Amino acid sequence: MNAHTLTSLVESTKRQMTSITGMEYDTISEFDQAGDGWAVVIDMLEHRSVPRTQDLLSTFEVRLDNAGQVTRWKRTGRCTRGQQG
Repeated sequence: MNAHTLTSLVESTKRQMTSITGMEYDTISEFDQAGDGWAVVIDMLEHRSVPRTQDLLSTFEVRLDNAGQVTRWKRTGRCTRGQQG
């Protein structure tokens, strides 16, 4: 896989998860090949707070097919930005 393809998959994942959840993208912490597709762990901003350390983030495990389309997702965690490890 070349860098352009990886970048395209990351951008597509961010757009799709923003559309699915209605939340703003924060960070992708894991991106791996998984069988005939991709496994992604993405943090989404659920609620913005002041100070930013109190922002509420939701972590999702996402599966993509070879074309980069989300085939399934589940929320695996929720924490404030200050609680992240």
